[in-house]
Parts: sequence; structure tokens; C-alpha cells
Amino acid sequence: MNILVIDIGTSSMRGILYHENGEKVFTKQIRYQPVHDGEGKVEQDPKDFESALLVILRAFSSRSEMFGGNIDAISITSQRSAIIPADKNGDPLMDAIMWQDIRNRDFCEEVAGNNDRVRYLSGADVNCVFSGGKMGWVARALPEVYKKVCHFLTIPEYLIHRMTGEYTMDWTYGSRSNLMDIRTCTWSDELLSMFGVEKDNLAELKAPGEISGYITASYAEESGVPEGTPVISAGGDQQCAALGQGVYKEGILSIVAGTGAYLVTTSEKVPDILPRGSICNCSAVEGKYVLEANVLTCTSAFDWFLRTFYDWDEPDYREINRQLEDLYAKKSSCLVLPYFQGRSTPDWNASARASFHNVTLGTSREELLKALVEGIFMEIENNIEQFRQFTKVSEASISGGMTRSGILNQMQADVYGMRLVHYEDTEATANGAFMSAIHRMEGISFDEAFDRVRAHSKKTFYEPDEEQYQNYRMLRKELNEIYRKLKQEVIS
Repeated sequence: MNILVIDIGTSSMRGILYHENGEKVFTKQIRYQPVHDGEGKVEQDPKDFESALLVILRAFSSRSEMFGGNIDAISITSQRSAIIPADKNGDPLMDAIMWQDIRNRDFCEEVAGNNDRVRYLSGADVNCVFSGGKMGWVARALPEVYKKVCHFLTIPEYLIHRMTGEYTMDWTYGSRSNLMDIRTCTWSDELLSMFGVEKDNLAELKAPGEISGYITASYAEESGVPEGTPVISAGGDQQCAALGQGVYKEGILSIVAGTGAYLVTTSEKVPDILPRGSICNCSAVEGKYVLEANVLTCTSAFDWFLRTFYDWDEPDYREINRQLEDLYAKKSSCLVLPYFQGRSTPDWNASARASFHNVTLGTSREELLKALVEGIFMEIENNIEQFRQFTKVSEASISGGMTRSGILNQMQADVYGMRLVHYEDTEATANGAFMSAIHRMEGISFDEAFDRVRAHSKKTFYEPDEEQYQNYRMLRKELNEIYRKLKQEVIS
């Protein structure tokens, strides 16, 4: 059996073909970028996703003889909260409004007056990232577009419709909308009314891992994938990343340090009381939930610093390792609040901005870099601290762009104060999407599916240093105090 995973990321789309034993046999990647205007607008042409998918499918279809057969199933995982307003045929009415877009912040602030009720029903406070606030903003701010809208599509839903003709959304995406009742996994009339969104414009909700549809004859001719090939919605990228790191049981935390940092841990039920700033989403495992948090800028801030101050097109991790290792024993003198695109959990403050503190004429470029990554990791620890209100977190599995450096991984262990495991195979999201598909197609357990993908990867453990952990606790306390003072000044 050959499972083709389509992983729709923020900066690229990847197709990875797996044999049923979890071995990766072929990979194809297409890069793209959303367009930022610097004022909160972040959009992308839907054709970027459609054309990237076709290039990937054709690349695999033309080489089917290399893999011992055709593609037996396509498993899709994607960035979750972008929306594409579409007409009755599913054709886009405008560019995709990406998850980073915060033009809806004023609208969301208005709806946030109902936060207690929204949180209870949907599992999270109102925020600019989730798709429901973007849909409501379109209705309010873009009436000429909205009057033509028949469908609000997520990116995977848009592509699944192109492939199969079906409009379906799995629960993991619904739980990132503020519009779905988290307990019943159905669209909530009460929430839809609050956000001003029509139920008729939303797709049918299905459990993650279910078959969403089958390749149509016309799309088979266009792509080369056989007609009737099943297409599976495996779940959102962070839910799949958690699955691919073994986070389908309680006690393990997934930290994906990518464009943003995403934290996910499993819960058997929706917590009875969710404090402000908490997020409870549907898991990629049907019937389970995840507690989730995120930091909006992670490698994006890291890459910005390297481009601006190092003039590097690509990070030189060997040099970064050397510089940070030289500084690591030295206690940091400067602090960075890493809110380059606002603050998300545990505070949801779209007006927050990044700032550098305690910088002197003696501060070096390398010290600023160290302070930046420390600030990012301490913000992650702020979110881990909130998780501990609901469940014991004993170990974390780490992946993403900022885990390619040994010293950065050790720094994370010291900031979080717990053991970390890093797999050499960093394709956690794609691995999770494979696990979802093979669980569906063969009926095997997630334990067996996890063993299959991890049998092909080495792992490294990082143990925390107690003295460094205590140092970072004090530094984080100082960082949080600076944030509170700055926020109070803005409010005043």
C-alpha cells in the first residue's frame, strides 16, 4: 500500500509517499509565500495551492512504476485557520486570508465581550487567528465580496473540493473556528449568530481520519491519480504533528518550533473549567481532545534576525551553534519580548509588539540573538505552565526549524525544566497524517502506526540542567513583569 501525504504549510507544500511500513520513498516540495503588507494584511493566491498540488500529484503519478504500484490513498494535513471566500462553484472570490492576517482585530474585540460563553462552547476565546473571526470580518468589512459568498473554505477543504467535488471539513479545523460546539462537534447556532456567519456557507463536519471523498474522473485526467482514489482529511497540521510525535496519550507534550511555535498535549475530555487564554481543540484521534497553545512568531522571528543582522539567506546552524555555545554559560543581560505579530496564548493581545530590553553599547549581536531565542522559549514555557493546570506534563517531543541546533534544544530543556526528545526524522506532521491514513485503511492501532514511522528514525534526549532552569525561571519572571508594565501603559 502506498499512502501519499500532502502537507500544506505556510511557506511550502510537500508531498511525501509512504509505504505501508512507514518508510518514506519519495518527496516533492513546492515553495510559495503569502504576501504581507506590514499593516496586518496577509493574503495568498489560492492558485498557489492548487498548482502546487497538481505539480506534486503529477510528479508521483508519472513515477508510479518506481513505487511498485499506484497511490492507494491521499492523506491531507494543512495549516488550519486561513479562509477562502468562494462562490457557488467553489471558485475563489478573493485571495486566501491567511492565518497570520489580523485585520479582523477590531471585529474580534467586539465579539470578545461574549468570551466566557464563546470559550465554554468552542473551547477557546475569540481571537484574530481563528477562522470564524475572519469570516465575520469579511461580512462586515467586505460587503461586495460577502454578498457573493456561498462557501467559506479552509485551504484543505478547497483542495479536497477540487479533487473530489465534496465540501467537507474535519473536526480539527472546525475547532479552530470559534463556531463549532467542541463537545458535540456540530456548528453552534449561538456562536454563528455572535459572529454573523451563515451555517449554509459552512461545510459538512466529519471526524478526522475519515474519507472525505474520491478522486473524480476529471481530476484523475488532470492529475494522473486514478479515479476513485480515496482522499482522507487527517486533521490540522498541529494535531497531526502531535500524533506523529506520540501525543495520542496523556502526559506527553508536542512542541513544534516552526514559523510559529505550537504546543499540543492530549486530554480525554474537555476540561470542566477553561480559564481565559486556554485552547481546547479536537484531536486528530477521533473522540479525544488536545489542549493547545501557540506563539505567533518563532522561526519567522529567528530568520528575520539572521537576515537583518547576519545577512544570511539560509541559517548557518554550525556557526549559530558555535556562537551560542560560547555564550551559554554566561547569564543573559538583555531580554526580548518576542511579540512581532502580537501575543497569542495565554493572553491574546494583538496589539503587543516585540521589544528589546537592557541593551547597552556593550551588547553584541550574538547576545541579542541569544536573548531572542531565550525570549521565544520562555514564552513557550509560559504556555506550558498553563497546561500544568489541567494535566501533568512529564516529557516533550520537539520538532520544527528551531530544533536543528543542539544548543537550541538544550536551551529549551533548561527553560522548560523537563526531558525533551528530538527525532532525527523531523516530519512529525506528515508522519501523523500517514498514521491517520494507515489507521483508517488497515485498521491498525495508533501504537502500531507510531512504531512503523519511528522505526526509521534516530532520537536524541536532552536533560535539563537544574541551575540553568532556576536562572531561566528568574529571567522569565522579569520578562513577564516587563510585559505587564508595558501592557498597563498602553491601557492607561
